[in-house]
Amino acid sequence: MRILIREIRRVAGDSVEHIDTTFDGDVLTIGRATDQVIQLQDRQLALSHSEIHMSGRHLAIRAQGREQLFVNGKRTRATRINVGDEVEIGAYKFTIRQAPPGYDYAITVEAGEASADDVAFGANFRQSLDETGLSKRKLSWLFGSLVLVLFLGIPAIGLFDHDLAAKLREMPVPDDGLWSSGPLHSAHRFMGDNCNACHVVPFVMVRDAQCIACHTSVTHHVDPEVHHFDYLEETRCATCHKEHKEPGVLVREDQGLCGDCHGDLMASSASPVSLYDASDFEHHHPEFRLSMLVPSGGALDMTWEVERVAVNEPGLVEQSNLKFPHDVHLDAAGIDGPDGNVRMVCSDCHRAEAGGAYMQPVTMEAHCADCHLLTFDPGAPERQLPHGQPDMVVRLLEEFYSREFLWGEAQAPTARSIREARRPGQMSAMTAAERAQAVERAQQRALEVAETIFERTTCAICHEVERVDDPGRVSPWQVLPVRLANVWMPKSWFDHGSHRTMACVDCHEAETSSSAHDVLMPDIASCRECHGGGHAKDKLASECVDCHVFHLRDTGLMRPDEPAAMLRPIWSDLDEIRGDRVYKMTPVKRP
Repeated sequence: MRILIREIRRVAGDSVEHIDTTFDGDVLTIGRATDQVIQLQDRQLALSHSEIHMSGRHLAIRAQGREQLFVNGKRTRATRINVGDEVEIGAYKFTIRQAPPGYDYAITVEAGEASADDVAFGANFRQSLDETGLSKRKLSWLFGSLVLVLFLGIPAIGLFDHDLAAKLREMPVPDDGLWSSGPLHSAHRFMGDNCNACHVVPFVMVRDAQCIACHTSVTHHVDPEVHHFDYLEETRCATCHKEHKEPGVLVREDQGLCGDCHGDLMASSASPVSLYDASDFEHHHPEFRLSMLVPSGGALDMTWEVERVAVNEPGLVEQSNLKFPHDVHLDAAGIDGPDGNVRMVCSDCHRAEAGGAYMQPVTMEAHCADCHLLTFDPGAPERQLPHGQPDMVVRLLEEFYSREFLWGEAQAPTARSIREARRPGQMSAMTAAERAQAVERAQQRALEVAETIFERTTCAICHEVERVDDPGRVSPWQVLPVRLANVWMPKSWFDHGSHRTMACVDCHEAETSSSAHDVLMPDIASCRECHGGGHAKDKLASECVDCHVFHLRDTGLMRPDEPAAMLRPIWSDLDEIRGDRVYKMTPVKRP
């Protein structure tokens, strides 16, 4: 049985104090002896007076030998006791109370008025320092001096002799290790025993200036010109980066690192913020927001702006100016290609780059040209048009058909040959009029073929095309520029390599998408099927830093001598060949 014993003692004045102890056992003994669970300082009581035990399913009390006690004012030697009963043993009163959570029973013990003899009797159990013959002052000086020598004098030797300090660390005596709160992290061990490298001011915690002196490329968490948070300026680097801790982890990764502030941003900001609160991925996190590219203008002067939109926004469409039905290309029955039936999978076009965060660009030449041939004349199947250059397409068609009409056997579709009949073996030169007529008909034929490929076949299959009234351009058709979002969620980190065991269609509903306007990015509910918050029990526990970095590359350096300094943004390995980035994005998380 588990019993809470509360002793009520009277102190100076009318105040009382409670002393709680816990008893775990089968028999609770009461008496004057020191081995009793409840010791009663009453010389009239027996050394072992009574005991409390279980009797069936009830609590019972029984006096030892010939001793007696009173239960609810009635004399007895043994009886059952219940909640509310009062037991008197000498000058002590025991009350059975309702047990608090975690206990089977509770008993309060309160002593009555003690006589002078009882006080003297209790004093016999105590011994004063004066009775030992020792002086408090002498002992204080002795132990004080011993502490100074052992824990200050001997360890201080290491400040003057490093070799001796190393020997002391190997001996069973106090050494300078008593002053250290733990070993240095492996990244800082190059400093050795030079504590002054960080602790430059005695008895003062490490200041940010010492951290930034080495870590010169550390950037801010937010743009100080956009969001002003006083606590970010007051928080020390060492608040989050704990040194001398084991295991040696310098970077906090727990959910509280972000959730403590982002759980209620308005409470910690000096000005209104446009950010959403978030403290737990599964239970307190806003819907994903995408960086959508929004075009404006025509084919010749089109510009792009970035608009942040929630992934579950009604009517959300991608405006890439591209026509592409995923469902046709991913048809399980296959799709017709130049060499027969082809069964395509997502990885035929979409492949992760070396960093793992982004996908390599999809290009016509690398991914589409095998099936989508840019031929234009059945009589010349080996000839193909250049991709993405409408003026050059028209020029090439004019040159091709001019040669055909001037030197070949081509004829105008609805007219007889422009050349006179000649005898075999006889050469005849074209007159100037015939040449002009041939060139005119070649240009007409080129425009007819161009109209077909731009408006009905080749180009129109995948692109949006518009007519442009611009005398300075050879082609009256212009293909609207195609812009695909390289990074949909620039403020987060996602590793495709870590999800290689999953199929692409588990997150991207490409198999049912019949239009390039469909936004195939997953929503937060899709990720929550596997990922929970930092304290999740039945899912993958995902901390904030698993998807977000803290120091943002597109903010200024934290170096105090260069407050406006900016790092050159490095987003991914492919950025060296991507010259058309339209939005600053969070850097790729490096291992």
